[in-house]
Amino acid sequence: MGDKVAVHGRVTIATSGEMRRMLSDALRAKPANVSVDLSDVSYIDTSGLATLLEALRIAHKQGTRLILGGIHDQPRYLFEITHLDRLFDMAKQEAST
Repeated sequence: MGDKVAVHGRVTIATSGEMRRMLSDALRAKPANVSVDLSDVSYIDTSGLATLLEALRIAHKQGTRLILGGIHDQPRYLFEITHLDRLFDMAKQEAST
């Protein structure tokens, strides 16, 4: 089983340090998987992307699967235009009916 990290609100240069701490804590035990729930994130800037890339690098190095879930709106757009959606393991979006 893996760890879950839930990120909330806007991820900016001012708040990405908090996300970095949460990801670092989750990765420290070297679990098989770490799921990052971004469903409550309305905005992410490049410092947030850099923090996620840093976590991905650490996860790869130690053999942990980092899975991003719940990405929508502006964060999804930013992942798509930077092609980072191809680099990260993205949980499949639930089809809204």
